[in-house]
Amino acid sequence: MRTHWLVWPAVCAGALHAASIRGVVVENQTGRPLSQAVVTVHPVEGSAGKAATIRADSYGNFGFGYLPAGIYLLSASRPGFVAMQYGQKDWHASGTPIVLEENTESAIQVRLKRFGAISGVVMDQNDVGLPETTVVAYRNARPPVLVAKAVTDERGVYRIANLVPASYLVRSAAKIFEEERYLPVFARQAERVDEAYPIDVRLDDESANTHVKPGQGRLLEIGGRVYGGPYIDMLPVTVTLISDMGSESVTTNQDFRFNPVAPGPYELVAETANDRRFGVFGGYMAFTMDRDRTDIRLGLTAIPELGFSVRDTGGKAITGDSVQVFARKRNLAGTGPVQTLKIQQGRKFLGPGRWELAMVPMADYYVSGFSGPNYERTPRGRPDGWNEITIGGHDTVLFTLTAGPGTLSGVVVTSDRQAAIGAPVFLEAYDPEERRRIKDVIFTRADVRGAYRFLGLAPGTYRVFSSFDFQTPDENEMDRADPRVVTVEAGRGATQELVLYVDR
Repeated sequence: MRTHWLVWPAVCAGALHAASIRGVVVENQTGRPLSQAVVTVHPVEGSAGKAATIRADSYGNFGFGYLPAGIYLLSASRPGFVAMQYGQKDWHASGTPIVLEENTESAIQVRLKRFGAISGVVMDQNDVGLPETTVVAYRNARPPVLVAKAVTDERGVYRIANLVPASYLVRSAAKIFEEERYLPVFARQAERVDEAYPIDVRLDDESANTHVKPGQGRLLEIGGRVYGGPYIDMLPVTVTLISDMGSESVTTNQDFRFNPVAPGPYELVAETANDRRFGVFGGYMAFTMDRDRTDIRLGLTAIPELGFSVRDTGGKAITGDSVQVFARKRNLAGTGPVQTLKIQQGRKFLGPGRWELAMVPMADYYVSGFSGPNYERTPRGRPDGWNEITIGGHDTVLFTLTAGPGTLSGVVVTSDRQAAIGAPVFLEAYDPEERRRIKDVIFTRADVRGAYRFLGLAPGTYRVFSSFDFQTPDENEMDRADPRVVTVEAGRGATQELVLYVDR
């Protein structure tokens, strides 16, 4: 049995004799077997074999038999636990490859850790629990990012589960209890985010006794009316009020009213169901609550399908079948899940409000331009990333593609100049003047020779590094890893050798 990952014997020439990987999945804290865990094995690029997935048996045992000799990555998951890769140093690190020679069996153990949690009590002025109070957890960033929320039970106790390790802020929502009104407040009675007490969450642990004690004060009344064409009063309208605390919805034909709220920024989105006679009507508005507002008027207009157009720099139309378009909802409560859009006849319905769109074109093009409703490109923005629009009527978006993207390739080596087989490589579009990330990090793995390659890159500046110590590095982790800064030009290939980074 060998599970070494730095040096790869010459086994790719053709595996004549099968090898196997067998093992057990256990709970990290107790060592008890985890039945029905999902275990997946993937060969490293350039290695023989195919990906396969199985379930562990009642005793947590699993086995992949008759595998060609080669290099594999293995991962395991089960609901309630963080998915783990074999060989991870930490929960956010990448797994290390398993080298299988002919006629060998690799016996391994995968330990799964439970998510972290935050719990406590929301109390009134007499230290008595407040029932049915919403509590929100934010990732401790600027601005804070809404992650999860929970509602207190009859004792005022809350528990926010399924949290990955990070620094969080906890805040109660506005609450009316009997005749008393409670203002939102962060844990440890901080009213402002810059005074909020951060809570550090770890796996297999619960940050208990994170109590919240909101003060009493005046909440603001909010309500109004939707209006529009002659059919509006015949259609039920769903009106949603959105803030950084989440959202609340009501269904109406005209008038709407929400629970009293705290001062701050808000968004309203209204939308009818898709009626075969009238279609969909909708509206959107953003505003600040600094006083009672019971006279809001939200106009609704017909919301047709959003038009999509893809053209090259010469104006020639490009068929939508050769590109992938992604969308995600964007509002004060955060960013929604990514959707892959199936665009038929150049149109797709998304609904009113703020959205972000991105495109992955065919391999020989890159996104060089974007336009859409209420789109404002920042001076140093990149149209090949996420582009924010606001939908409210007869709208069309246009992606412009340019032929001849750049590429970046190279090899990853260890400190002693050995090929770093299967090493993760991270690439970040980067603004060197403002020293900030421009778009999401993209990822690949070095192959069996330590070689890596990124295709279809838009021209610009990038940062790149390789390490087993990360899965999705944030900007601070990128800084700490001392990445190489590379300029990619259209139609040309850049090269960069990388030395495997080890986080000390």
